[in-house]
Amino acid sequence: MPDVLSSDAILDYATTLAKTQPGATLATIHAEFATPYQTYVLFHLRPNGQVIFASSGRPQHARNIASTPEVSFLIDNRDIMKHDWQSFDRVVIEGRARQIAPDDAEFVPLAQELTAKDASSSYFIREGHLFLVEPRRLVLMKGLEPHRHVVDFEG
Repeated sequence: MPDVLSSDAILDYATTLAKTQPGATLATIHAEFATPYQTYVLFHLRPNGQVIFASSGRPQHARNIASTPEVSFLIDNRDIMKHDWQSFDRVVIEGRARQIAPDDAEFVPLAQELTAKDASSSYFIREGHLFLVEPRRLVLMKGLEPHRHVVDFEG
Protein backbone atom coordinates (compact mmCIF):
# COMPACT_ATOMS: atom_id res chain seq x y z
CA MET A 1 0.00 0.00 0.00
CA PRO A 2 1.56 3.33 -1.03
CA ASP A 3 1.91 6.18 1.43
CA VAL A 4 -0.99 8.58 1.08
CA LEU A 5 0.20 12.12 1.61
CA SER A 6 -2.08 14.97 2.59
CA SER A 7 -2.22 18.05 0.37
CA ASP A 8 -0.21 19.95 3.00
CA ALA A 9 2.47 17.24 3.08
CA ILE A 10 2.69 17.24 -0.73
CA LEU A 11 3.04 21.02 -0.82
CA ASP A 12 5.66 20.93 1.95
CA TYR A 13 7.70 18.32 0.08
CA ALA A 14 7.42 20.26 -3.19
CA THR A 15 8.40 23.54 -1.51
CA THR A 16 11.41 21.92 0.16
CA LEU A 17 12.55 20.44 -3.16
CA ALA A 18 12.04 23.78 -4.93
CA LYS A 19 14.22 25.60 -2.40
CA THR A 20 17.17 23.46 -3.52
CA GLN A 21 16.78 24.36 -7.20
CA PRO A 22 17.55 27.80 -8.66
CA GLY A 23 15.55 27.21 -11.82
CA ALA A 24 12.91 25.04 -13.40
CA THR A 25 11.58 24.21 -16.84
CA LEU A 26 8.68 26.38 -17.95
CA ALA A 27 6.48 25.01 -20.72
CA THR A 28 4.23 27.30 -22.73
CA ILE A 29 2.38 27.15 -26.03
CA HIS A 30 4.28 28.90 -28.83
CA ALA A 31 2.29 32.02 -29.80
CA GLU A 32 3.16 31.83 -33.49
CA PHE A 33 3.13 28.07 -34.10
CA ALA A 34 0.87 26.64 -31.37
CA THR A 35 3.53 24.06 -30.51
CA PRO A 36 5.05 23.32 -27.09
CA TYR A 37 7.89 25.60 -26.04
CA GLN A 38 10.18 24.98 -23.07
CA THR A 39 12.71 27.21 -21.36
CA TYR A 40 14.64 27.41 -18.11
CA VAL A 41 13.64 30.16 -15.68
CA LEU A 42 14.63 31.21 -12.17
CA PHE A 43 11.63 30.77 -9.91
CA HIS A 44 10.21 30.65 -6.41
CA LEU A 45 7.55 28.16 -5.30
CA ARG A 46 5.31 29.60 -2.62
CA PRO A 47 3.90 27.31 0.12
CA ASN A 48 0.43 27.66 -1.44
CA GLY A 49 1.63 26.22 -4.78
CA GLN A 50 1.90 29.53 -6.63
CA VAL A 51 5.02 30.04 -8.73
CA ILE A 52 6.77 33.40 -9.12
CA PHE A 53 9.20 33.98 -11.98
CA ALA A 54 10.49 36.83 -14.11
CA SER A 55 11.63 37.13 -17.68
CA SER A 56 13.63 39.65 -19.66
CA GLY A 57 11.72 42.04 -21.87
CA ARG A 58 11.36 40.13 -25.13
CA PRO A 59 11.60 36.36 -24.64
CA GLN A 60 9.43 33.92 -26.51
CA HIS A 61 7.81 32.61 -23.34
CA ALA A 62 6.50 36.09 -22.40
CA ARG A 63 4.82 36.37 -25.82
CA ASN A 64 3.49 32.85 -25.43
CA ILE A 65 1.93 33.62 -22.04
CA ALA A 66 0.31 36.76 -23.44
CA SER A 67 -1.27 34.58 -26.14
CA THR A 68 -2.07 31.48 -24.06
CA PRO A 69 -1.61 31.83 -20.29
CA GLU A 70 -1.82 28.09 -19.59
CA VAL A 71 1.63 26.88 -18.48
CA SER A 72 3.36 23.94 -16.88
CA PHE A 73 6.42 23.96 -14.62
CA LEU A 74 8.80 21.07 -14.03
CA ILE A 75 10.91 21.26 -10.90
CA ASP A 76 13.31 18.40 -10.29
CA ASN A 77 16.55 17.44 -8.59
CA ARG A 78 18.22 16.00 -11.70
CA ASP A 79 21.73 16.55 -10.31
CA ILE A 80 21.07 13.66 -7.93
CA MET A 81 20.97 11.30 -10.92
CA LYS A 82 24.79 11.28 -10.98
CA HIS A 83 25.03 9.42 -7.68
CA ASP A 84 21.54 8.31 -6.54
CA TRP A 85 19.14 7.97 -9.47
CA GLN A 86 16.56 6.25 -7.27
CA SER A 87 16.07 9.55 -5.40
CA PHE A 88 15.13 11.54 -8.51
CA ASP A 89 12.12 13.66 -7.47
CA ARG A 90 9.88 15.69 -9.76
CA VAL A 91 7.14 18.26 -9.25
CA VAL A 92 4.87 19.34 -12.08
CA ILE A 93 2.70 22.39 -11.59
CA GLU A 94 -0.02 23.11 -14.13
CA GLY A 95 -1.75 26.45 -14.03
CA ARG A 96 -2.41 29.86 -15.47
CA ALA A 97 0.29 32.54 -15.58
CA ARG A 98 -0.42 36.23 -15.34
CA GLN A 99 1.89 39.18 -15.62
CA ILE A 100 2.10 41.38 -12.54
CA ALA A 101 2.37 45.04 -13.50
CA PRO A 102 4.85 47.25 -11.58
CA ASP A 103 1.98 49.39 -10.26
CA ASP A 104 0.08 46.34 -8.96
CA ALA A 105 -0.02 46.07 -5.16
CA GLU A 106 1.31 42.49 -5.46
CA PHE A 107 4.38 43.49 -7.46
CA VAL A 108 6.81 44.57 -4.71
CA PRO A 109 6.06 41.71 -2.29
CA LEU A 110 6.27 39.10 -5.06
CA ALA A 111 9.47 40.60 -6.45
CA GLN A 112 10.98 40.57 -2.96
CA GLU A 113 10.07 36.89 -2.49
CA LEU A 114 11.66 35.96 -5.79
CA THR A 115 14.85 37.93 -5.20
CA ALA A 116 15.14 36.58 -1.66
CA LYS A 117 15.55 33.13 -3.20
CA ASP A 118 17.89 34.26 -6.00
CA ALA A 119 19.24 37.80 -6.17
CA SER A 120 20.00 37.50 -9.89
CA SER A 121 16.24 37.45 -10.51
CA SER A 122 16.28 41.19 -9.87
CA TYR A 123 17.82 41.70 -13.33
CA PHE A 124 14.89 39.97 -15.03
CA ILE A 125 12.36 41.86 -12.89
CA ARG A 126 14.01 45.20 -13.65
CA GLU A 127 14.51 44.54 -17.39
CA GLY A 128 11.37 42.58 -18.13
CA HIS A 129 8.26 41.13 -16.58
CA LEU A 130 7.16 39.52 -13.33
CA PHE A 131 4.76 36.58 -13.52
CA LEU A 132 2.65 34.64 -11.06
CA VAL A 133 1.31 31.17 -11.82
CA GLU A 134 -1.96 30.26 -10.14
CA PRO A 135 -1.83 26.47 -9.83
CA ARG A 136 -4.62 24.24 -11.02
CA ARG A 137 -2.83 21.02 -10.17
CA LEU A 138 0.45 19.99 -8.56
CA VAL A 139 1.85 16.50 -9.07
CA LEU A 140 4.71 15.12 -6.95
CA MET A 141 6.62 12.07 -8.14
CA LYS A 142 9.02 10.80 -5.49
CA GLY A 143 11.95 8.64 -6.55
CA LEU A 144 10.87 5.33 -8.00
CA GLU A 145 7.43 5.29 -6.38
CA PRO A 146 4.96 4.00 -8.97
CA HIS A 147 2.21 6.44 -7.99
CA ARG A 148 1.80 10.19 -8.03
CA HIS A 149 0.85 12.51 -5.21
CA VAL A 150 -1.62 15.10 -6.49
CA VAL A 151 -2.99 18.37 -5.15
CA ASP A 152 -6.01 19.56 -7.12
CA PHE A 153 -6.48 23.27 -6.42
CA GLU A 154 -9.81 23.46 -8.23
CA GLY A 155 -11.55 20.60 -6.48
